[in-house]
Amino acid sequence: MRRSMRGLLAVLMVCPAVLRGEEMPTVPDGFRIALVAREPLVRNPCAMVFDARGRLCIGMGPQYRSPRPDTPGDSVYILSDTDSDGVYDKRHVFATGFNSIQGMAWHGRDLWIANAPDLTVVRDLDGDDVADRYTRLYTDLGNLEHGLHGLHWGPDGRMYMSKGNSKGLTRPGRLAPLPFRELWGVRSPKNSPVFPAPRVFGPDDYQRNYHDPADDWGREGGVLVCDDGGKNLEIVSRGFRNPWDIAYDSGFNFQGTDNDQNEGDRVFTPFFGSHYGWGHPWSSHWSGHDHLPTARITGPVFHGSGTGMTFYDDPHFPQPFRKVWFFNDWLRRTTFFYRPRWKGALIEPEGGRWREFVGGGKSLFKPTDIEVGPDGCLFILGWGTAYGAVLDKQGRQNNEGRVFCVSWGERPPVGRPIASSVKTLSAEELINGLGASIEARRVDLQEELIRRGPTVVDQLARTVTRKEVAERVQTWAAWALGRISLEDRSIDDRVAAWARRGRATALRVQALRILSHRSRVTGARRALPGVVSEAMSDPEARVRMAAVLAVRRGRDRRKLPALLGRMRVERDRLVF
Repeated sequence: MRRSMRGLLAVLMVCPAVLRGEEMPTVPDGFRIALVAREPLVRNPCAMVFDARGRLCIGMGPQYRSPRPDTPGDSVYILSDTDSDGVYDKRHVFATGFNSIQGMAWHGRDLWIANAPDLTVVRDLDGDDVADRYTRLYTDLGNLEHGLHGLHWGPDGRMYMSKGNSKGLTRPGRLAPLPFRELWGVRSPKNSPVFPAPRVFGPDDYQRNYHDPADDWGREGGVLVCDDGGKNLEIVSRGFRNPWDIAYDSGFNFQGTDNDQNEGDRVFTPFFGSHYGWGHPWSSHWSGHDHLPTARITGPVFHGSGTGMTFYDDPHFPQPFRKVWFFNDWLRRTTFFYRPRWKGALIEPEGGRWREFVGGGKSLFKPTDIEVGPDGCLFILGWGTAYGAVLDKQGRQNNEGRVFCVSWGERPPVGRPIASSVKTLSAEELINGLGASIEARRVDLQEELIRRGPTVVDQLARTVTRKEVAERVQTWAAWALGRISLEDRSIDDRVAAWARRGRATALRVQALRILSHRSRVTGARRALPGVVSEAMSDPEARVRMAAVLAVRRGRDRRKLPALLGRMRVERDRLVF
């Protein structure tokens, strides 16, 4: 009896919702799911991100789904567990006054916030955990229904984002950057700037732009990428309706979810130059199966509502659940997972299907965003029962909200936030830290390595070629080296050596990508190495794909004969 009571108390401590008689979602044997935050702390939370210190930041508020110009703005909150009992009990406003927040990403001290029709970057200037500077980087990005989502900083030092097919107003003084206008197929006013200048505000005078949610749609959505500060924005992939989220794995390979009303939702693999069928100018197609003009999707379509997506590669979960993808289905109240398998250059789910990981059952489980936390646990946001904001007569939001945490066995103890400074760490500590589950932490560590420049080149090179190195560490270390001294041809030579046969496929792919990046950033003043041409004839389709994209991205016309020769014999669907 005493043992049974101890077991019951353990369950109640891990799942405080049980104390309130609330049903909980189901997870596979050996896993535990805990409700770590609920209303009034959170209400209809839509987006989350962990900062470099491991603190949970959530974007939410009353803006979704039918805001008026005078509807109060959404806010970004930092949640904390003040008594270390595994449940968040305090929230702190970091920034406020936004349109519907549907994506966030940290880059150093800057928090990028997708709040269509705006993309806003905020910064805390004095270290008090309150944003002091608000930069409206882009605006006129369309309404919140098929808005801006999926913000992620890649190891290449660039910001990736997914954008649905809602279009902007496109009028003088209210213009999106040109690549967005190209996706929508709209005409721009005469003498329109390619990139309208950002506007900078303080916290008291910040102005969000309003866009009526009932406005109509543009031709297509896409995945885009830009440099820090919003510069050099370009389209990566297009042909989407509402790509709710994107994420990348330990080898910097992307997956995303896209919503449709009729033909089912889908998972896709965006790559430069790809078109996924929605709004195709002469041959639209949803799945891309047996349809050469458009790219083929990953796995089967599913009739639900795909939302957040993340890749799991942390030692906290057992082996069957490592190096797998998780994605949420809001409509079916389920979190699915799949192990990726390469079929040529295409990622497919093992067994050709999605497998249930979290089932909603009778619980309130309407999952939106999903992220891996600093302790290796899987965090899932959940909406309340109502689709949009529910306000009382005083204008206060009354929706429910959920933050779930999935752990293997006993949840790791809550630790103190990680120290924010990376300048005091050794090169070895910086490199080893690149395996962190938190993207913001990896970004900070990598930027510090790049800042140290030539002094860490040899150590990075040794790490990249070490046989037992973890793929995530290898990827981020390789890109750190590849972003140092872009004019230094000796670094080109080092990277080119990784691309040769005999190296692991994942490293060869990364090397080809890095070579094209260095060529592109330096203005293609030098030819891509000969190994790029050699790789076009490699037996491995993923290597051929990377080589073809290297020529495209590097804009090296001297490689066109080899590229045309490859086209005549290529049999892989995506490479062709």
